[in-house]
Amino acid sequence: MDDKLAKHSDSPDVGELIKEYKRSLDEGLSLSDIRDSEDTRFARWSGQSDDGKKWSKNLTEGVQAFPFDGASDCRVYLADQIIGDCVDMLTVAHSRADLRVNPVELTDTEPSAAATTLVNWVRTSMQNDLQREAELLANYTNTYGWAAMFVGWDQQATLRNKPITMEQLIMVAQESDPASILAELPEMVADKERADQAAELLMQFVPDLKKRRANKIIKELRDDGAAVFPEAYLCRNRPSIVALKPHEEISIPPETIDIQNARVIFRRQYLTEVELRSKVTTENWDEKFVDAAMNTSGRSLNYLDQTTLTGLVSEFNRSDNLVEVVYAYTRQIDANGVPSIYYTIFCPLISDVDGNKLFALHEMLDYAHNQYPFVLFRRENVTRRVVESRGVPDIVKTWQNEIKVQRDSIFDATSFETMPPLQVSKRLGMANKIGPGVQLPVTKAGDYAWLQPPSRPPATAFSLIEAIQEQADAYFGRANEKIPTTQTQAKQQRMVNEWLRCYSEVYRQMFRLCVQYLSPEELMRITSSQASEAITQDAVRFDFNLKFNVSEMDNEMVKAKMQTIAQAIVPLDVGGTIDRSKLVNKLLRAVAPESAEELLTDQQGASRKLYEQTKGEITGMLVGIEATYQDMSNEPTAGTKMQFAQEIASSSPGVQEAMQGNELFKELFSKYMQNLNMGVSQQQNKQVGLTGVAPVGQGGGQA
Repeated sequence: MDDKLAKHSDSPDVGELIKEYKRSLDEGLSLSDIRDSEDTRFARWSGQSDDGKKWSKNLTEGVQAFPFDGASDCRVYLADQIIGDCVDMLTVAHSRADLRVNPVELTDTEPSAAATTLVNWVRTSMQNDLQREAELLANYTNTYGWAAMFVGWDQQATLRNKPITMEQLIMVAQESDPASILAELPEMVADKERADQAAELLMQFVPDLKKRRANKIIKELRDDGAAVFPEAYLCRNRPSIVALKPHEEISIPPETIDIQNARVIFRRQYLTEVELRSKVTTENWDEKFVDAAMNTSGRSLNYLDQTTLTGLVSEFNRSDNLVEVVYAYTRQIDANGVPSIYYTIFCPLISDVDGNKLFALHEMLDYAHNQYPFVLFRRENVTRRVVESRGVPDIVKTWQNEIKVQRDSIFDATSFETMPPLQVSKRLGMANKIGPGVQLPVTKAGDYAWLQPPSRPPATAFSLIEAIQEQADAYFGRANEKIPTTQTQAKQQRMVNEWLRCYSEVYRQMFRLCVQYLSPEELMRITSSQASEAITQDAVRFDFNLKFNVSEMDNEMVKAKMQTIAQAIVPLDVGGTIDRSKLVNKLLRAVAPESAEELLTDQQGASRKLYEQTKGEITGMLVGIEATYQDMSNEPTAGTKMQFAQEIASSSPGVQEAMQGNELFKELFSKYMQNLNMGVSQQQNKQVGLTGVAPVGQGGGQA
């Protein structure tokens, strides 16, 4: 059987898309699971009361509160607490993760540095959006088992007032083709008889300029020599990300294993009338579709309002004025057999009007990476199908109920112990009430007696609750003194690794879109590198990696690591195998991640800065300025500066000439090198003091 969505046509099969959309909702193990997950997380059930007690009046008619009216009905938020802990860890991991764009080939080293700068610019400029959507995404993923991030490009144009003078207009006319009508514009403006013609010409060069405004501009130019006209410009031109809630904001066919190989992906949005009608002008939406869609305002296909007997998704009336609109993304083959991604915008509540299938827009997605603009996040990978990934509430529902039962029993037992039932002689009936200081008349002993409540030590309930908590902590990798730290960190690290692996793909797509939509001038300004040209030529040759070690969240462990590295490992590095710039980078990010971006420069930038400093000091010596000598007792850059100084001296004709005939320069340069050599010697002496020997190349021998 042919797949009706596989082949591209200029007129999409909206009916088939609506059919698939409904199937993605009611066959995706989602209809009741979504509601059950939310009810478990937020501790919701029918018959609840605000005071946390059971009352028969709140239950179905004929059902009595158990074990008695006013019994405990406490809310236990085990699922919510676990999800909150996971969200905290994942969002911190994302904000503190080290992002690297690694080259695939050796020749890609410099372009990869420019690519890293570009992606870090995205992280900085979109910091608020990234943090907000990361928190939502982590909540969705852990609550429902999976979620997705939409990655697109947001390009918005608006108008701003731009001043123009008659002199500027004359210059524009002079620089234009003499045969062009634009060359006559200053004359038209100055001639009242041709003012209308000048206004018409101005309207051709200024989009959406009305005739009345154009006439006013021409008059102001003629009378005052200056005017202000509206100029269109891009007020927003950057990547856009949106965390999508499964089955409400995004849905996929239930058989989907890899989202990039899905037959179709649906993204649902709710738009106001203003947003909807503005799409006709800004995005070329079909006006007939918009008119028909407005008739569905306040209605939608509600994924929670299913008919349990048939499993069909039903139409649902909402209390708002929003219009449900669905974007359907499909990978289709055109007439030439070339696969591309197309998207169709439709409203599931209108399939046709007067026999015509209606849709807002149907066109090819022009993203150069040729991928669906979605990145899938799964909480677990225990089966291949996406929709079978379980959320936290699915796993802890029974544990949470067990804790609730124990806590309710403790409350109810306390109530019985505080005021147990009273045995009263039949002849007394209920004539008297029990209370502090109340006098009860009796005729014989035993008229009143407390009923002995069932005996059950409260410690049993507390022990069960503690055991369940420990079980949950062990399962989800939460800190617990009874669980080995290595086991806890292993689970946390696995969760963080999977989270960051998916986020790496988010940054990869954002990077590809930046390369596609930002101008070469913008890329150059952002990266400050000639290599920006290289990243536009082949944007797929980089590996994106986000890494974060969960042990860095333990301050005591970080402190111990730093002491070990500084006191035991670095002194043994007699061969210089440790990259100290990278070491400082890692240590600073672990100790003060909030300040790392301000204090750190990239390795190339730091090296370049040190080189420029050395060159500046040598340049000063050429004109007789003595360098400022440093205290070299603890100067790790001495060796690098000495190497730079030697390179400059050997490659600069001016320095070589000064060496031959300028005695002052020779003396200044000699002292400068002696100072640097002292620094190198000091570092070597520290190593010898720890190891007892010096390498042979450094005049090694017994210390």
